[in-house]
Amino acid sequence: MVAESTRSGEMNRAWDALLGEVDEQREQLRAVAQELGSVTVEATSADRLVRVVINARGMLTDLDIDPLALRRHRADQLSTLICDLVERADSELTARRNQLVAGIVQDQGPHLRDLD
Repeated sequence: MVAESTRSGEMNRAWDALLGEVDEQREQLRAVAQELGSVTVEATSADRLVRVVINARGMLTDLDIDPLALRRHRADQLSTLICDLVERADSELTARRNQLVAGIVQDQGPHLRDLD
């Protein structure tokens, strides 16, 4: 009977620890989601004449084209440059997102083996 009581107490402590880890992870995810929702990424051309800004969803939110860029680049070149800059910004956004989430994933979360 004492052994069962001890085992039951150990199980309760393990469950409490597990639930504590789940709550902590939930809070970390909430913070990451909030941060990800407000991220913007900027990319600028090598000649610094064109700049794009994308939001957390990868949508173009700002485009700055220096008038000199209109004289240096044909329309098709400028279009390709803008698309390339948006793609570069989106790649950076993905890298940032992965970096933020990696901190939580690397922690491995709750350990169910503690409940054996």
